[in-house]
Amino acid sequence: MPISLDPSLPRSLYPLAWLVGTWEGSGALHRPGDESGDRRVEQRLECTPTEDGTLTWRSEVYVVDEAAPLPPTSVFAREDAPAPRQGSGQRRLLMRERGVWTVGDPLPGQDLAAAREAAPGSPAGMLSYGLDVAIDPTTGEDAAEASTWVGEVRGPRIQLARRDGVTNQVLETRMAGYISGRLMWLWERRGTEQHTGADADGKSPEWPGEGLIPYLSLELDRV
Repeated sequence: MPISLDPSLPRSLYPLAWLVGTWEGSGALHRPGDESGDRRVEQRLECTPTEDGTLTWRSEVYVVDEAAPLPPTSVFAREDAPAPRQGSGQRRLLMRERGVWTVGDPLPGQDLAAAREAAPGSPAGMLSYGLDVAIDPTTGEDAAEASTWVGEVRGPRIQLARRDGVTNQVLETRMAGYISGRLMWLWERRGTEQHTGADADGKSPEWPGEGLIPYLSLELDRV
């Protein structure tokens, strides 16, 4: 779906023009070891351009006491998934998040001249731009400290990673895409990290394994 550029949008935010606006939708929260299965989550997201050429990100995610939407998102699907249990439908705040997105220069190694000469909408005209995201301390059940994410935006696709400041190991990733007018995004965490949200017994178990594990997956519509 083509995006019409708002003439008031700062030029620095052209690569993120498709993300600007207010979005709402639902998806799944996955916590390894949770016998009740994936939980439904609902998100409201506001992406607002600012005069200094950055993008303000405000997000609220609520977990709902019911099974994740069906059919389940493919990254969560597994053969041994427990049968969904009947929930109460009660909503509670999982995470309230605020951040600032800054688009950088085109990443090195690209043919800028060829991209400028490409036909509008052609894949040859897409460039990858550096992307820095600073997230303030979050509140809610899965509250977290302030964090910095680095990645790139290329056309209607975003890839971000948060790394360990000492080892440079990737701790978390976020991927987002604009598909058929919808915003779809996935958040993965490294298996050895510990989430702050408590399980049914009031404990916060460590995530098993060493690889990246799906944490949140959502599909949002513009409102």
